[in-house]
Amino acid sequence: MKLTHLLSITILAATGTLATPAQQLALKDGDRVVFYGDSITAQRYYTRYVEDFLLTRYPNINVAFFNAGIPGDNVNGGYTGDAQLRLKRDVFPHQPTVVTIMLGMNDGFYSPFEPKYLDIYSTGYHKLLDSIQSTFPGVRITVISPTPYDETTHGTEFPHYNETMTRYTAWVRDLAATSHYGYADFNTPMSRLTEKAAELNPSFAELLIPDRIHPSEPAQWVMAATLARSWGFSPVVADVHLDASQPAAKSTENTQVSDLATKDGKLTWTELDGSLPLPLDLENGLLRFVINVSDLADMDQEILRVDHLTAVQYTLKIDGRTIGNFDRGQLEQGVNLALYDTPMEGQARDIDGTEQKRMWLEDTNFVIVQEGPPIPDEAGMNKALEEKDALLVADQHKNAQPKPHSFELDPQ
Repeated sequence: MKLTHLLSITILAATGTLATPAQQLALKDGDRVVFYGDSITAQRYYTRYVEDFLLTRYPNINVAFFNAGIPGDNVNGGYTGDAQLRLKRDVFPHQPTVVTIMLGMNDGFYSPFEPKYLDIYSTGYHKLLDSIQSTFPGVRITVISPTPYDETTHGTEFPHYNETMTRYTAWVRDLAATSHYGYADFNTPMSRLTEKAAELNPSFAELLIPDRIHPSEPAQWVMAATLARSWGFSPVVADVHLDASQPAAKSTENTQVSDLATKDGKLTWTELDGSLPLPLDLENGLLRFVINVSDLADMDQEILRVDHLTAVQYTLKIDGRTIGNFDRGQLEQGVNLALYDTPMEGQARDIDGTEQKRMWLEDTNFVIVQEGPPIPDEAGMNKALEEKDALLVADQHKNAQPKPHSFELDPQ
């Protein structure tokens, strides 16, 4: 089924009144999402970041996420059981309303393209879909293309295997189009990322998919942004356009501006955004490189624009802390504060820190329940993990609520 559910989200208008425009968003309050896949899903990077996306962009929407990735899996299963066992053990107990499927890297058997292997992939994929939909008739499914096998940045171990992944991507894309599933193309943006990176910085490029199969943690932000985009997530954290000569807010989106004033050339105001920026580790050099050579920042827009400034240079402070120095032209064009170390960014990183703890709990559950061998009182241990996870989820949603911040633009 196509993911086209309408959801009204609260936008804070410039006047402080509330507006509720409808936005195309694939997830809704109360959804239960299961990510089904192989070791790339089991890494818990893109899945964690998608959760971060929802928590920071829509802090009042409650969605439960579950990771059902198993290393080495293909459409027919793997070392922890065949696909039907996997579904009954790892997917169905979560009562999913949304399921994503990302398989393919292991389904080409690391050889040049073979039609017989694509036939196996197609047959197994359709069995998965049939089982999921017959058990949960109302489930919404998003199929995700396999990521590329990197033969661009540092040679190849399995020549021409990336062509196999390209063909599997085309098959998944056609499946989505003909069957009206949601679709997220991880292959194209990741291929573009490695190609552009290889041109600009070969040393960094080799780190994006270091073993040619598993994208690195920073690179998987591109995958998460792709899935978020396919689900209709808004790219806007906040957008503030001020006129320093009035002073007045010319326009705002997803934020509330108050107490706007000027004195001795200094512009001050209070801002309460409706969302938080993504918790990007801006001190990570590889992630900075990924931001520069991809469209990741397009999905993380926290824009400040100011017209009619009189000085040439300004220092921006938030809550009394210096964020950066900008010239008048930069501020008139617009500065994306999501790419700076701000108090809002710090709040988002704290949320991701809790999300990382939740991923550790999920890893522990995998070792205890899925991987085996069985041990006494597995059910009791699993219950304890679930209780701890519930506490962390409550903490996350509490901490995801945006806070007001004081802004200053000081002429230099």
